[in-house]
Amino acid sequence: MDLKKDFGLRLKELRNKKGITQYQLAEMVGIDPKHMSHIETGRSFPKADLIEKFAEALDVDYTKLFKTEHLQDRASLYNKITNLMNQATDEELRIIYKIVVGCLD
Repeated sequence: MDLKKDFGLRLKELRNKKGITQYQLAEMVGIDPKHMSHIETGRSFPKADLIEKFAEALDVDYTKLFKTEHLQDRASLYNKITNLMNQATDEELRIIYKIVVGCLD
């Protein structure tokens, strides 16, 4: 796991979800667009005050910027999902099925 890279990918993911360009987010938090690019590509890691500004600009709790478990490689995700499903009760499995099918529609 690479904290800088994962943080950058998550930041980009949340930025795209909000429909904000890299330039716009850089402007909102008061940094140079080049620095913004370096953060999203994992070449730089922001200080705490900048993390707070990102969270505010993206309208999320700062802890959401660190939720990167879903960015793991395919094999890791597959293994974790398989383990969860193997441990699920019948009712939980039905709920999982509904969520997955609902997402695919």
